[in-house]
Amino acid sequence: MKYKLKLPQPLTVDQLQAEINNGYRFVAFQYCFSPIFATYYPFSPAYLLKSREEASRYINKYNWISAIFGWWGIPYGPQTTIRCMRFNLKGGLDVTQDIMKNITDQDLQNNCVQLEETTMLYRKPDRSDLKTIGKLLRNYSGDSNLKECYAGWSLIEDYCFCVGIKADNDFEKYAEAFEQHLRKKFFKHVQIQLIDLNNEAEAIQLLRKQGVPVLAS
Repeated sequence: MKYKLKLPQPLTVDQLQAEINNGYRFVAFQYCFSPIFATYYPFSPAYLLKSREEASRYINKYNWISAIFGWWGIPYGPQTTIRCMRFNLKGGLDVTQDIMKNITDQDLQNNCVQLEETTMLYRKPDRSDLKTIGKLLRNYSGDSNLKECYAGWSLIEDYCFCVGIKADNDFEKYAEAFEQHLRKKFFKHVQIQLIDLNNEAEAIQLLRKQGVPVLAS
């Protein structure tokens, strides 16, 4: 993944780290544009910002882009436009940690950084997404075998809804039942990925940190 960088002035890595220590963050915003039979929702460059007031300028900018150009895609333009606008209103995506893990002085000169290592894998689901999976979990309210459930949208794969499940046993049984239910609720183009939270891999455990707990032990 690559981010263009927008900084108020040229900086070295040491100077940039001092700004980060002083409260500045790199934030990217999502926007939507839709040719008639396609919908795209890329991220903006990463802006170095210190306050919500500074961010509001870019929230408005990218939400206006979505409002003007996002609706027209068939059939996913309206849904994606609303999702992008809501995402920005929550503050956008803080990519500070990933950028600082990878940044070099040469990157700062080029105003662009390639993320060789990344820790941002998921964004939080919308309220409607959580409502959908919450209804499913009501069927398991008395199931002591099911311990945890987390949900998030993948930032790496397009239209991929990820659900993490921790069960004492029979993960495959829960995964199959959850997938069947969710496929009836989401558009056909949405991928459903079920993740076993008993796996201790770092990438999987990030779902706990970056997603939303729908059921927590």
